[in-house]
Amino acid sequence: MTTVESTIKTFSSLNVDEVDDGEGWASPPLAKNLGLLSANQIELARMLIEEAQQHLFAHWPEPGIDDEKKKSFFDQVEKLDTSYPGGLRSYIHNARQLLADSKAGKNPFDGFTPSVPAGEVLSFGEENFIKFEEAGIREACDAAFVLVAGGLGERLGYGGIKLALPSETTTGTCFLQLYVESILALQEASCKQKEGKFF
Repeated sequence: MTTVESTIKTFSSLNVDEVDDGEGWASPPLAKNLGLLSANQIELARMLIEEAQQHLFAHWPEPGIDDEKKKSFFDQVEKLDTSYPGGLRSYIHNARQLLADSKAGKNPFDGFTPSVPAGEVLSFGEENFIKFEEAGIREACDAAFVLVAGGLGERLGYGGIKLALPSETTTGTCFLQLYVESILALQEASCKQKEGKFF
C-alpha cells in the first residue's frame, strides 16, 4: 500500500464530528476554521483531505485572519466541484491515473488509427461557399473562441509576446487586435442575421 493510499484509508475512516477539539480528520489549521464554512464546504474539505490534499490547508492562519480569502477559496472549490463531471474527487482520480499512465509510458491513443476526415473544398464566392458562410454566421452567436497562448517571440528576435507581433506591415495591427476585431465583426454579423437585419 502506497503512502497516498494509506493516508486516504486513514482519513476516510474518521468522522466529521471529531473536529470539535481540532483533532480528527481535519488538520489543526483547517479544524480551527471550520466555523467559517457551510455544511457543503465542510464535506468538500473532508473530501479533499481524504484525497490527500491536506497541504492546501497547511498554512491557513487563525480564524479572523484572511477569512475572506478562505471563503473565496471554498467558493472556487464548490464551483469546480459542480463544473467537472463526477466532481473534484473524479478530477483528482483522473489526474492521478493520467500521471501514472504517463510515467509508465502508456499511449492513450494505442489502438487508434489516424485518418483524414471527409470535408468540403470551398472556393470564395461560389454558391456552396456562401451557403456555408451564412450557416457559420448564424451559429457564431452560440460559439466561444479560445486563443491558445503562444509564449514569447524570442526565437523571432522579438522581446514581447507573439500575440503582440504585427499581423501586417501597412497598419502595424498586431495579431491579437486583428483576432479580436474579426470576432467582433462576426458577432455583429451574427446578431444582425439573428434579428433579421442581415439581408
